[in-house]
Amino acid sequence: MTKIIRSAVSLLVFLASIATTFKSATAAERSAKFAPVRIAYVSRSILDMPFIIARDRGFFREEGLEPELIFMKAIQTVQAMLAGGVDFGTATGTGISAAVNGADVRVIFALSDKPSFDMVALPSITSVQQLRGKKIGTSAVGSLTEILARQILIANKIPLETVTFLPLGTSDITYIALKAGTIDATMLQIPQNFLAVDEGFRKIASGADVYRAVQGGLTTTKAMINERPDLVIKTIRATQRALRLIRNDKRFAIEFIKGPYLDLGKDRDKYADRVYDAAVHYYLASGAVDEKLQREMIATAAQRVKITNLPPPERVFDLSFAQKVADTLR
Repeated sequence: MTKIIRSAVSLLVFLASIATTFKSATAAERSAKFAPVRIAYVSRSILDMPFIIARDRGFFREEGLEPELIFMKAIQTVQAMLAGGVDFGTATGTGISAAVNGADVRVIFALSDKPSFDMVALPSITSVQQLRGKKIGTSAVGSLTEILARQILIANKIPLETVTFLPLGTSDITYIALKAGTIDATMLQIPQNFLAVDEGFRKIASGADVYRAVQGGLTTTKAMINERPDLVIKTIRATQRALRLIRNDKRFAIEFIKGPYLDLGKDRDKYADRVYDAAVHYYLASGAVDEKLQREMIATAAQRVKITNLPPPERVFDLSFAQKVADTLR
């Protein structure tokens, strides 16, 4: 009887070993079917929502890609791309500034051509004129939020040297700093701008009123464009498919907005429709912008980084992939 038990145990061990080997082989075979793509995203907002949806709905996998979305600060995305740590970044404003300053990166996809940021201030501040001597929180030096804040001050004839800019991080972080009184004003995007106004803070200016800009999208290196054009196309196509889903299926999009990705606090039902309507208003259909806007953004970035010889648009933008994808999805 003991011999029978030993034989049975040996058989079970053998069968378990076969099952484990088969599982490992199957997992390896499955992972081998998907090429990794690493995307550095910078906000929990409508700007990066399409990438999360593309991952969760399997659009990347349907393109043969295994996505890894990595949250980091805007300025770090360029450094990570150039070092090979990530393939793409979503901080287009920072990417443009870096390219104008000589970094070999390109904007390859534009999510919006108008900024969704509002300048929101403490309740005691009722106008832009009262920002003299105050502190304004931005996401990073050279970022779109800093550019927008500067453009708002210039439009209102406020000398830039009379204001202190503090690079603190994304909207959710600068909003916390505003509530704590660490800063006097900041640029908040959807949904933080809605939340802030409802909590008693004041919207004193809108970025879209003073500046047209590429906001959100994808940047990558010139090396990636040259060596992996297939990866560029597939990544843009997965993103465009997510955007098409958002436009065509409002119920799905609103349910996603109510989920954990966007930080809407306790009143998710209250803000979901409002966020959705704003998002579809901002998203571009083609993922491309005209040369006039490209040159305007290059000129603004050049002023910030103190470059006198402006690079041509093709040194900063390559939207040919976005246009090709848009044409095939019509």
